[in-house]
Amino acid sequence: MTDLNTQTAAAKSWLQNFHLLGDQLNPDIAVPQFYTSDCELLFPGRSPLKGQEAIINFFKQQSTVLESMKHTIGHIDVLPDRIYQEASIQYVLKADPEKKVIHIDGIAIFGKRVDEDKMRFFKVYLDPSPLAERLKEISGGVE
Repeated sequence: MTDLNTQTAAAKSWLQNFHLLGDQLNPDIAVPQFYTSDCELLFPGRSPLKGQEAIINFFKQQSTVLESMKHTIGHIDVLPDRIYQEASIQYVLKADPEKKVIHIDGIAIFGKRVDEDKMRFFKVYLDPSPLAERLKEISGGVE
């Protein structure tokens, strides 16, 4: 196995573990395991969040509306100081009586080297509007 293949396999294993734990919607456990204490999170439509406490609070807020979340890893690219990942995410909202699955594709940049356990930054690029639209639908047009 070439060095690049080894690095890609290690990165994919880390990403699988990251999503497996993150998809459980328990940031009190997931964030300390995968984010450095001063990690910066950039998420669409939000100001940058810095530090584990701010990131935990963001994901706790998100989990108040999400019943479930499941990431499927697509293509990944491994660079010396970061990992680029394409993913497909399936969401189900708690308030949705139909439990309609909302599919959103995105890309994320993980600020970590393959030999690091925790990331220094996490940048997410996706369009969350299908979630907002479904929330509006199930709330009768009231957000």
